Amino acid sequence: MARKSVLALSAFAAALALAVTGCSSGTTPSAEGEVGPNGWSRKYAGTQLNVIAEATANSGILESLLPDFEAETGIHVSLEQAPYDSLVQKAVLDFTTKKGNYDVLSIPYEYLGSFAENKYIAPIDDYLKTPPVQLGADFSSDDILPNLWEPSSKWKDNLYGMPSNAAMMMMMYRKDLFENPAEAKGFKAKYGYDLAPATTWDQYRDIAEWFTRDAGKEAGGTALAQPLYGVTLAGKRHVSTVLEWMNYSWTFGGDIFDSSGNVAINSPENVASLEYEKGLTAYAPPGFTSATWDEITAQLQQGTAAQSITWGDTAGAMEDTTASKVVGKMGYASIPVKNEGDAPESHLGSWTYTINSSSKNAEAGYEFMAWAMSKPVQMKLAEGGGLPALTSVLTDADLTTKLPYWKQIYTSLTQAKSRPRIPQWSGISDSLALDLSRALSGQASPQEALDASQQKVTELMNGALPVTYQ
Repeated sequence: MARKSVLALSAFAAALALAVTGCSSGTTPSAEGEVGPNGWSRKYAGTQLNVIAEATANSGILESLLPDFEAETGIHVSLEQAPYDSLVQKAVLDFTTKKGNYDVLSIPYEYLGSFAENKYIAPIDDYLKTPPVQLGADFSSDDILPNLWEPSSKWKDNLYGMPSNAAMMMMMYRKDLFENPAEAKGFKAKYGYDLAPATTWDQYRDIAEWFTRDAGKEAGGTALAQPLYGVTLAGKRHVSTVLEWMNYSWTFGGDIFDSSGNVAINSPENVASLEYEKGLTAYAPPGFTSATWDEITAQLQQGTAAQSITWGDTAGAMEDTTASKVVGKMGYASIPVKNEGDAPESHLGSWTYTINSSSKNAEAGYEFMAWAMSKPVQMKLAEGGGLPALTSVLTDADLTTKLPYWKQIYTSLTQAKSRPRIPQWSGISDSLALDLSRALSGQASPQEALDASQQKVTELMNGALPVTYQ
């Protein structure tokens, strides 16, 4: 998969600006009906809108704001929240049966190609050009971060929605341990360089080794009541293991497909990246073979790991005074690279608001989508620990000062790279989840595991190579 360039993103932003000319001000009049106090149409007052989204901070905050939307538009929204796997299953069932139980679905962006090709979701290009109802002036499509919108919503020649969660991966680390003078002195004596947040994978491994300690030993001048581990790892047969590994793969020079669009899962670069990750298991909590991102979040909150490659939308959980033991102790940085001087990359995990092609309430669904992307709502997402998709909110000076992770969130989003969004992604992910977990648990060597996935994915892609849309 070719890497996105700044020029490509600029070209997309320019094209998108032309496509949505006239909609950013939200001043297009409704065909009929009154408007609410903030300029949102009440044309569909009385409509029942059913929405499903992943159970995340964003969804929880949005649900708390739904009474505001109903007061403004008269549209009642029922928001169902579900875990990743369950949401995908519910979405596919609703799509294939054409029941239209959900009007708006927030989907993982890697399913965009599959759902668009099957015509499960409706393009929104016409709505962007000529909104079907009057939208509030605080909605501006131009404010959506372009390198979120492109992979989240653009498939071939159409746009299918708006980014609902600006998730990306980053590095989190125990700032308090790194800043301890005794730790710094001991680390330099052993490794020959200063203790600092890792910028390369060699440093990340050294730091992992240094901070892995038994209960009763000291860390940062305090006796440990529980063991401290150098890293967290997702190792379960689950999509979380695939998505974490792809960070190592990309930064080692690997990918799922090569530059010609052919399957390259067992490339030397990918094998080296998995061998590296397998080496980190010596410094991970013993339950890593059953861990997904939920367990990783809990481990970090409980202070049992010194560093982690994990999702940026969990940063708010680290600073949650009601649930976290590491409030004010965490640092946030870009994902390390293989060699000094390499450009950092961040794994994009965006979700997308889409309109069900079988929905009878598509125009009301679009109004909800635009409202969810309006600046006041996006600001409340940010203030509540969620992740917005607007450039103005991601660069807001007050948020950058107030939230210790905010600057890195924006930096990592500008470094973001997307995984394949092709229709075959589900099968690719399933194959890799099995074989990566086998390698990390020691049931197969990295070479054997990736050879197995290479064969299965090549068979899966039969007749669909080379890959052109990712």
